[in-house]
Amino acid sequence: MINRWINKWIDFLRDHTYIITLLISVSLIGLLFVQFSLVSLEIDLQQRAFDKEIDEVLHDMHNYIEDDSLLSGQLIRLMANAIPDTVERGEIADSVISEVKKFTDSLLLANNMSYLDYDVGFYQRYEDTIVISSQVFPHQPDYQRYSARAGWRIKEALGKGMFRFGLLFHNKFLFVIFQVYSILIIIAFFLLILVGSFFSTLLLLKRQKQLAQLKNDFINNLTHELKTPIFASSVIFKIINEKMGQFSNDELSYHLKLLEKENNQLKNKVDKVLELTVLESETPKLDLRALDVHEVVHQKSSMYQVLVEEKGGRISYDLQAKHTTIMGDTMHIGNILDNLLDNAIKYSDKQLDVRISTVNVDDTLVLKISDRGMGIGNNELNAVFEKFYRVSHGNLHQTKGFGLGLSYVKSVVDLHNGKITLESRPGAGSIFMITLPLHHQ
Repeated sequence: MINRWINKWIDFLRDHTYIITLLISVSLIGLLFVQFSLVSLEIDLQQRAFDKEIDEVLHDMHNYIEDDSLLSGQLIRLMANAIPDTVERGEIADSVISEVKKFTDSLLLANNMSYLDYDVGFYQRYEDTIVISSQVFPHQPDYQRYSARAGWRIKEALGKGMFRFGLLFHNKFLFVIFQVYSILIIIAFFLLILVGSFFSTLLLLKRQKQLAQLKNDFINNLTHELKTPIFASSVIFKIINEKMGQFSNDELSYHLKLLEKENNQLKNKVDKVLELTVLESETPKLDLRALDVHEVVHQKSSMYQVLVEEKGGRISYDLQAKHTTIMGDTMHIGNILDNLLDNAIKYSDKQLDVRISTVNVDDTLVLKISDRGMGIGNNELNAVFEKFYRVSHGNLHQTKGFGLGLSYVKSVVDLHNGKITLESRPGAGSIFMITLPLHHQ
């Protein structure tokens, strides 16, 4: 019962991938929200911890100023504006600030906060007035966030609560970062994995959907391709069977050759599928030997020469390569020529003009096969080498094939440590360029 419901759910999701996408998206957003809330809570706790640490620093500074009669006396004179000489006032102010900062530095160092950048200032509470400060252009409210009384001596001399001292921190955020950075790194790491897995899943689902569609097209096309020779063979066999006694030897030989031709076509189509299957096995077997590419070119192109000429076209050559020997499998290298020449003929509906050229580049042989056929759009250039893919030219069965030819060609080139590229424009034809390493005897 449970397995049946699970299978139904899986089948439903397989046909409605957007639901998986929606569920994963909602879950991801929810997790991000929860993580953001937890991090915000942790930051708030660390802010409070910082305030508590600074309160202790301020308390120690208050005691330090209160216990130092000389320092308190200098502050009273500065606050009471009892030093008329500007130079002397500046010197005393610098001395006080230097001493206070030195003590503050020691407190911050003891609390492992010496990395904090700060300024210290003494100010009048009820007016926007800074008495002295380590800042060039101080602003009194800036020092009120972290402040304390300046000691009982100043209170008795100048009045209760009139003057305070405060600290202004410029990089307080570093305290929070230093406290939570390990947590942030861990969260970021797992979120990165989660987001990466999410988008990878989306890409995989999209790829699986495309592959399913390509396989469906392949099955439809395979059925169409195999049905033709099978049907033709059955018709020819029926004719032979029904009229065996009426045929002359020449007529019987003619119909048997037709039957053999259809069977060979069927065999070739099956072989194309099997060839790619063998190449994609974990240990493809290649019969590698020294091979003259020009010999293969002449051998294969001569087989297509008659067909091309019958259609009013031509095959031209520009074989400039001086070194033409590679280590290759004769059958598979020949099949490369078969596939590319066959495509050039199939997709040249108007001007059948095939050109085969070779040239040596560094330590390689570059083989080019170009045509003036229908061409391929930029958006399909990379996809043509994928298994089952067929370029869109209207009807699926307008041009015969399984969508395996170019995938097979690329597999063979890769197994020979080569490289294949394609240049094409709709209406301007295509140029396949195969680069293979040379073999030096």
